[in-house]
Amino acid sequence: MKIKIKNSILWKLWAFISLISIVAIIFSGLILSKFFEDFYFRIKENELINEGQQLISLILRGSNVEEFIDITRFINANAVLIDKRGTILVCSKYFHPKMGMILDKNDLNGILNGKILVKRNFFRGVENPMLMVALPVASDGNVVGGLLLFSPMASLSSSVWEIRKLILLSAFFAILLSSGTSLVFSKSITKPLLLMKEAAEEMAKGNFDKKIEVIEDDEVGTLARTMNFLSDALKDNLNALSKEKDQLKNILLGMTDGVITFDENNKIVMANSQAMELLNIIDKEHDEKEALQILKNALLRLYDLKENIVEEITLNGKIIRAKISPLLNDGVKGAVVVLQDVTKEKKLENLRREFVANVSHELRTPLTYIQGYSEAILDGMVEDKETLNNYINIILEETLRLKRLVNDLLDLSLMENGQGTLKKDKFSIQRLIERVVQKMHNLAAKKGVKFILDLKETPLLFADEDRIEQVLINLIDNALRFSPEGGEIIISSELDDEGNIRVAVKDKGPGIPEEELPFIWERFYKVDKSRARQKGGTGLGLAIVKSIIENHGGRVWASNDEKGGSIFYFSLPCGE
Repeated sequence: MKIKIKNSILWKLWAFISLISIVAIIFSGLILSKFFEDFYFRIKENELINEGQQLISLILRGSNVEEFIDITRFINANAVLIDKRGTILVCSKYFHPKMGMILDKNDLNGILNGKILVKRNFFRGVENPMLMVALPVASDGNVVGGLLLFSPMASLSSSVWEIRKLILLSAFFAILLSSGTSLVFSKSITKPLLLMKEAAEEMAKGNFDKKIEVIEDDEVGTLARTMNFLSDALKDNLNALSKEKDQLKNILLGMTDGVITFDENNKIVMANSQAMELLNIIDKEHDEKEALQILKNALLRLYDLKENIVEEITLNGKIIRAKISPLLNDGVKGAVVVLQDVTKEKKLENLRREFVANVSHELRTPLTYIQGYSEAILDGMVEDKETLNNYINIILEETLRLKRLVNDLLDLSLMENGQGTLKKDKFSIQRLIERVVQKMHNLAAKKGVKFILDLKETPLLFADEDRIEQVLINLIDNALRFSPEGGEIIISSELDDEGNIRVAVKDKGPGIPEEELPFIWERFYKVDKSRARQKGGTGLGLAIVKSIIENHGGRVWASNDEKGGSIFYFSLPCGE
């Protein structure tokens, strides 16, 4: 920061001291000049008075006119002798008797009263100013006339002027000396102040290491020590604030929740990355309107209620819970908003509700059958053995159905929670498919369904063979249940473009509506709900397939064949 010279304290102090010095020197010079002028004139006046008294003594002793004029030549003055009326009796040059009175009545009366008069003025008959000394001439105690001595002031003034020139020259050098001295003195005072200014500028830039040298143990030195102490204190405080800021920043960055602070004008003061991501804000400087629009109603209610409120916002398919707290300081001065993505929680909550409803439904139906047929047997409503055996078989089937349902739920729960242990080893997927098909041959034969295998050679698969067998059984069982009598199921395996082993199970069933394809892997989801019981499924088979494959790092999907039927796929990486 540059300071203009005329505004600097150095210039002001130097100018002030110099001005005071100049005024004092000039005033002293004037007084001294006046003193020397008066002193010189008093010497001349006393000299004329002494000479005049000597002339009066000569006159009273009877000197004639010629002697009087001769004597006046030696005293460097013009003499005039006047009578009591003021008339010139005898005179030297400049004057002559015919001039009459050269004094006014007051001056003449003063002389006649015995007074000595001294005047500096112009007098009649003389062009230049004169110094006049008038002395009374007394004889026997009576004033009989007066002696006037005139000395030209030109010679006196020239002498005074020489003295004045000397005084002026001395004053000039005194002014130069005082200016230089005041400059040195001003610098000695302002140097510590300039050092303080530089230190303050460095402090403003954040540099607190620059210290001020303490030169004198005076007020300026005390101020310098105070500035050094202030610098250290500010450095410590700013370091502490910086650490707190970094800690707060790290806390906010490490939070899974989004945090936004608003000022009292609804402007975003701070927003962490999680909040900007949740609210789809790219730049808080330019996207404030969008964020405010989302939280507008909540903020307005906050300012009215002045207490914490909780809002749920749906944005871009996300469900966001906003906990809004006011910043109070003599009223609401802003707000802190904590944003939580509760989409998964809400979905899990909905899934739990659906799961409870589905499980209750799936359990209620077989239990109702078991209860009904058991009560019929206990009440003695069954008389013939064939009907009794039929009832017992129904009870057994529903019991086995409950067992399958419970086992499937346990398996699915273990795998989804990551508690199911995978015992991986290398094996041939082709041999496993052939073995599973052999196991299910009799079940397929009952419906007249044929298996067609299209198995291409692939590398050995590194996976849990028992779990992959469970996947194949579930997919083939699902295909059997929806395949018409006399139909066929095509099972194929090959390497895809990404080097993964891909297995497909294709049936000739009714197919799956396109809009329902994304949901068939969910628990208890059944496409043909009216025929689900007749098919005998639990609604968990495909969910188990999806969980097993994803635990192996693979993926599942399904599609409809243009010629009819559905195709279920899964792919697995073949490497370890």
